[in-house]
Amino acid sequence: MHPGPYHPPPGAYPPPGAYGPGPYGRNVPRYGHPGGGSRRGGCSCSKVYCCCCCFLFITVVLIIGGAAAAYFIIDPKIPKFSIDGFESKSFGFSDDGGLKSELQATVKAENPNKYLEFVFGEAKDPKDNSFKIFYSNLEIGSGTLPIFTLSKKNTTTIQMDLKGELKKDSFAEGSDESLADKLKNNDKVPLLTVAMVPIKFKLSGQEISKGVRFVVNVNTTMNVKNLAQGKNLEISDSKTDIALHINKYTHKLNSRFDFF
Repeated sequence: MHPGPYHPPPGAYPPPGAYGPGPYGRNVPRYGHPGGGSRRGGCSCSKVYCCCCCFLFITVVLIIGGAAAAYFIIDPKIPKFSIDGFESKSFGFSDDGGLKSELQATVKAENPNKYLEFVFGEAKDPKDNSFKIFYSNLEIGSGTLPIFTLSKKNTTTIQMDLKGELKKDSFAEGSDESLADKLKNNDKVPLLTVAMVPIKFKLSGQEISKGVRFVVNVNTTMNVKNLAQGKNLEISDSKTDIALHINKYTHKLNSRFDFF
C-alpha cells in the first residue's frame, strides 16, 4: 500500500509514551487515525430505526388483535324485523274515480345482541326515513318510521300509518279498472314496498357511528289480498332485496331481514 494522506508511512506516528507522561502524571491522549472517523454514530441510527420498526409492527399487531378480539366478544348480529299485522283501514275508489288508502303496519323488531343497541328513525335527510307502497309504479301510500331505540336482548313493537290518495288521471288507461276488479273479486294485488330505515349504533350507551350515515334500503314485492275488506292483509309470494348505504356507498346484502 502506497503512503498517502490517509495512509502515512510506517513510523509516521511515535509509539505510545514517546513524549512521556503529561501534566499530573497523565498520559497525553491519542487521537484516531486521520480520516478513520467514528462508526458508533451509524450503529446508533440503525438501532433507533430498528426499534421504531419493531414498535410500529407491535402496535399494528396489537390493534388488529384487539379489534378481532372485540369483534368476537361483541359478536355483532343484524336485528330481525317481522310484520305482526298489516291492516287495511280503508282502501277503495271514491265517487270521482280517485283512490284513497289508509293502511296500518305493526312491526316487531328483535335485537339478538348482548352489547349492541340500535336507534332507528333518526335522520338528517327526511328521504332517509320513509316507507312507501306502490301499485303499478304508482305510490298509493306512504309514511315514516317512528324514532325508537332497540335495546340489547330486547323486542319492540311499533306501528306505522300509511296513507295515500290518487286522482283518477294518475292511473294509466285501464289500470284503475283492473285494480277495481281485483278489489271487487278479492283477487291478489301485486304491490311493492320501499323502506328507507336510518340506523345508529350504540355500545355501552355510547354512539359509535357518529358522523357516518347508515341507511338500510328494503324493497319487497308481494301479492296481497283483503285490501278492501278492512281486515288483516293476506301476503304471499314476497321477495325482498336489501342494500346498506354507508355515506355515499351502497352494499347489497343477503335477505337476512324477515319482513314477511
